Amino acid sequence: MKVYALSGKIGVICRDEERKAAAEFFELFKTPWEFWEAGREYAVVLSSIDPNQVPVAKLIILCSAVQLRIDARHGFSLAAADSEFLIDQKGQWLPIYGGLARLQGPGIRILNGNAGSETVGLQHSESDTNIVRLGFGLFREAELLLGEGQPAKNAAIPTLDHHIQLLRDYILGAGIPLVEIPPQPAGHGLIACLTHDVDFVGIRHHVLDHTMWGFLHRALVGSVVDLVRGRTSIRRLFRNWIAVFELPLIYLGLVRDYWDEFRRYMEIEDGLTSTFFLIPFKNKAGERVPGKFASRRAARYDIGDVPRQIAGLVERGFEVGLHAIDAWNSVDAGCRELDRIAAFTGRRARGVRVHWLCFDGYSPATLQDAGFDYDSSRGYNEAVGYRNGTAQVFRPLGLGRLLELPLHIQDTAMFLTNRMDLTEVEAWDSCLAVLENAMRFGGVMTILWHMRSLGPERFWGEFYIRLLEELKIRRAWITSAGAVVDWFRERRTVAFEECTWDGRQLKLKLSADGESARPEMVVRVHQPGRPRTGDSKEQQSYEDHLWSGQPSFEFRLA
Repeated sequence: MKVYALSGKIGVICRDEERKAAAEFFELFKTPWEFWEAGREYAVVLSSIDPNQVPVAKLIILCSAVQLRIDARHGFSLAAADSEFLIDQKGQWLPIYGGLARLQGPGIRILNGNAGSETVGLQHSESDTNIVRLGFGLFREAELLLGEGQPAKNAAIPTLDHHIQLLRDYILGAGIPLVEIPPQPAGHGLIACLTHDVDFVGIRHHVLDHTMWGFLHRALVGSVVDLVRGRTSIRRLFRNWIAVFELPLIYLGLVRDYWDEFRRYMEIEDGLTSTFFLIPFKNKAGERVPGKFASRRAARYDIGDVPRQIAGLVERGFEVGLHAIDAWNSVDAGCRELDRIAAFTGRRARGVRVHWLCFDGYSPATLQDAGFDYDSSRGYNEAVGYRNGTAQVFRPLGLGRLLELPLHIQDTAMFLTNRMDLTEVEAWDSCLAVLENAMRFGGVMTILWHMRSLGPERFWGEFYIRLLEELKIRRAWITSAGAVVDWFRERRTVAFEECTWDGRQLKLKLSADGESARPEMVVRVHQPGRPRTGDSKEQQSYEDHLWSGQPSFEFRLA
């Protein structure tokens, strides 16, 4: 049987301006690949442009929304599609942002458009070669998703993770085994990242301001409205009313401030770790803040008001990050805000989440230049889901050090009446959908529960505790933002030095910088044609093999 030189690697052909997006795509889909080299034989060639010479491979995937010269060789013709979504053979709808083409030509339809009966994906065989023609540019989609992101109306779709799954399915469907390092630690069903934005540390800081009046209205009147709407209970209503009568006693220092919940979170998360993002400077709304209520962005506290609480967090192993004001648009401001956090924690904060999730196209480079290790501002204030189409930690295109930890679930997005306004049942279903996606595709489920959300007038603590219990049942690795980023950073250092397949045996040579990740990674070997295991929706089986950093790995196909 013929041995394909480097046949376990995907040969990628694309425009020079697509190379960064292609490289990041294959950091997420951690499988052997390289930019195509003439004279080498590949089992799989993935091309978004016309190659300089016709590639020889067992599977050729052409992905472009424009006509290529090579299309004529295979009998394909393209025209602009009316569709904005494609529909795969499993019925999954995927939005396309960079242009979609309808196809005509030989083979079977593998992707439909959502407008009528448009064909946007075809597959056929020529001699010993399988040809897949897709009516969109895969790397263009990756570039748009990792850059601009997707609108809130499509938030629930992990679009980029589905693109990875489509590519995986085409490879296995062609009878080619596949090796990858999945974004899922050994022994865990998923990764869950717990974070808390500390916008308030006490209602005592708010006297006769809009925050106090808003609290009184929601506790007294809003509770009654929520009871009528079926959104709260009699017990919570009375607890809110009691909280109103306790307010003068809090101002006098006679009753515990129910918006200071540091200790309560440490009790709830006993045995776990999470990340608290704290405000560096009080009474500062920041520059370039959008919206007519921009002045309300200013916090009435800063990290200097809670030194005892910060010491408790650090002592218990919790992470303290920066809840930035102007770091998203100014390197100098970012440095000053970092220095302020370090003055009270004794260490430089590695991570940042910008207050109100302010962000623009220059923010990643600005945050990197200020010295941040990671950012976690890419999420929605008005939706649950995937701003950048993925559950994975990724590197914004063109950057070096900074990684982005995407935000998926935010309590206020789900429950506030001027946002999603979900019931607890509806919110639970939304959280379960994110959880199920993380178990299916890997990646992380990043949760934001605000400091004041445990107490009046919200009382969202019971929901949070239930969510943590569900994560434990699902064998999640539950940890802080910094720990999650470290694990993904170590995964990024893994390189497939060699991957060969002779039809019976896979041989791998891997390398990685630094120490072995904890929890450990696995090498996942997909074998086409094996009986299904696990999720009945999946067409292929796989076997996971613990990888502790050893340089070579061999697996014999049964």
